[in-house]
Amino acid sequence: MKSASRLLCALIVLMIAPAASGQRGGMNVPEHAGRPVVMELFSSQGCGNCPAANENIALLAERSDVIALTYPVGIWDYLGWDDTFAKPEFTDRQKRYNRALNYRGPYTPQVVYSGRVHGPGTNIKDIEEAFGRRDITPYPVSVSLADGGATITGALPQGVEKAGIVVVHFRPGVTKVTPGGGANKGKPMSYWNLVTKFESLGEWTGGSKRYALSCPSSCVVMVQKNGMEGMVIGAAQKK
Repeated sequence: MKSASRLLCALIVLMIAPAASGQRGGMNVPEHAGRPVVMELFSSQGCGNCPAANENIALLAERSDVIALTYPVGIWDYLGWDDTFAKPEFTDRQKRYNRALNYRGPYTPQVVYSGRVHGPGTNIKDIEEAFGRRDITPYPVSVSLADGGATITGALPQGVEKAGIVVVHFRPGVTKVTPGGGANKGKPMSYWNLVTKFESLGEWTGGSKRYALSCPSSCVVMVQKNGMEGMVIGAAQKK
């Protein structure tokens, strides 16, 4: 009788385990660590819906197939509160993404998924739908970070002549702030992997090439088609 009970328990565990693994990050979508989605959230202290998106990004970062970054932008500063983390270059990156994606933007909270599509990031179900349509084949380009350098290896996709190498530096984990004005006045906000700066390492045209990289803390290196705001075709993270 005991052995039968143990067998039943084991079967229940086996049945539950796949579903539980799919629930990481609040989504019932299988993980594909071989091609992590780079989720770049553009958020603002002056945006009433941004705290919810910030929390979603932190939740999704639990998954092995998500590289999560949060860019603070100041597009709502004119309403009376200057975002304390925002930098003009972050807003410029967001605008270039919108041009590349043929969207009039920018807006907040806006999530760009691996340079391919965008969405508000406030609803887990909408994010789950986007993940359900993702490309799950391995990235065509390999990015290796070691010994003060980034090595890019692989072949450019057909029809693509060059790619941009982008380094995004961030504060790992949670950064908290309480805005003193605006839509979130007096409300604590949490940022996950708050971006502090980004830079270009140059262009890549295929093959294997090593780039000098200064990343004393945490950074993400992305290979993006046709420039710094194209579709991501390779990525690696140093935490």
